[in-house]
Amino acid sequence: MLEEAAAPAPQQLLAALPRACRPVLLDSSDGSGASVLAWDPDRELSGRLQPGEGGLASVDPALLLQQAMAGEEWRSDEAGGALPAGWIGYWSFECGHAWEVFPWGAPDPAGLPDYCFGRYRKAVLWRPQQPAKLLWAEQEGQDESAVVERLRGEFQQLLRAALCAPGDLPSPPRAQIAAQQYQEQVRRLRRQIGQGEFFQANLSHRLSGPAPVDPRAFYACLRPQQPTALSAYWEDAEGRALLSWSPEQFLRVDGARLRTRPIKGTAPRSGDAWRDREAARALNASAKEVAELTMIVDMARNDLGRVATPGSVRVLSAGEIESFPTLYHRTATIEAQWDPRRGVRELMRATFPPASVTGAPKVRALRAIAALEQEARGPYCGAFGYWLPGADQAEFSVMIRTATVADGELALRVGAGIVWDSDPAGEWEETLHKARYLTGRHETAPL
Repeated sequence: MLEEAAAPAPQQLLAALPRACRPVLLDSSDGSGASVLAWDPDRELSGRLQPGEGGLASVDPALLLQQAMAGEEWRSDEAGGALPAGWIGYWSFECGHAWEVFPWGAPDPAGLPDYCFGRYRKAVLWRPQQPAKLLWAEQEGQDESAVVERLRGEFQQLLRAALCAPGDLPSPPRAQIAAQQYQEQVRRLRRQIGQGEFFQANLSHRLSGPAPVDPRAFYACLRPQQPTALSAYWEDAEGRALLSWSPEQFLRVDGARLRTRPIKGTAPRSGDAWRDREAARALNASAKEVAELTMIVDMARNDLGRVATPGSVRVLSAGEIESFPTLYHRTATIEAQWDPRRGVRELMRATFPPASVTGAPKVRALRAIAALEQEARGPYCGAFGYWLPGADQAEFSVMIRTATVADGELALRVGAGIVWDSDPAGEWEETLHKARYLTGRHETAPL
């Protein structure tokens, strides 16, 4: 730690950073945990995947990250846990092709890398009720005093420049599929479920519209309206951006302990206290919603069990209500013990893509939804987070409630878990509820 200061909020410092500095923000925007803003990575690993032998991707992106991190031992002098920066980035949904065989779709229109991680040595850390801290990861045996002095000056300039202009969309994103078409896809999945091909599949569609003038300002504008523990912002040197308000934890690694918190089950909120209580009660009592999450809990247990110490997988919660500004979710918690020496490659191969955004059984569901969507999901339903080599610390969200900004367009995918007794119209409406944080009071009318 180099300095402490009563710094502005993370989104304000983000807005003050110079362009093309490749910033990334891991943002506990609900105030429940730590936030880290990092920029100017000194190493970067990114690329697009291509089909290889047997239908799998030609490269394994988790192996590439593991090799890039080899020999690094990150240690933090910060009390209160990890998050001093480290390797931060994301795997898109298509990274699942590295470990499972399912059809390849047309490229995601945003054109972002399928995987992108940077090594961030400078960052600002916020913890609840504490001053912000300027961090710098030193390399042992290196005299970096001149770099440190420049960083101190850069930090002071950021503190003076941290103003955040309002940001808004020219118009709300619109669904790029007709309601009737999505509902017919739901009926097709129901027929396949009825024939015993699988039990559940997550079906998504895409919304798009004009991009905000300044993605950083737009992120700051929406931040108080959709606070989550795992919000995030990412930007590349060309100004393309990811804006994520994910409520779902994919994986947390704390030494030998693994944890995942899948979400299944949604109910909209109305703003009326009595109606909201009734909506939460009905969600928790719904046999359909309970069954959906139960299937995903079984999948998550199985996924963790592929790397866990035998007998260590435990379901801490089979389902509980979580409240967000525009909706309620049902969330479960599963933990396991593992040997961290198995590394990021083994962990991702066992668990990715996340169970909650695929279906059950996973591979058959992946094939079914690929046949219907016919387009790469891109970052949506991938994983965003950090890995701290040597410290055995990591955390990744599932990239739901995640928008992309590229080539003048803002795009968002939303989906729903389809089971045998799904109502096609109801599932369509659920996807629109999930976009409400971004579309506001506007109707996301189908084409």
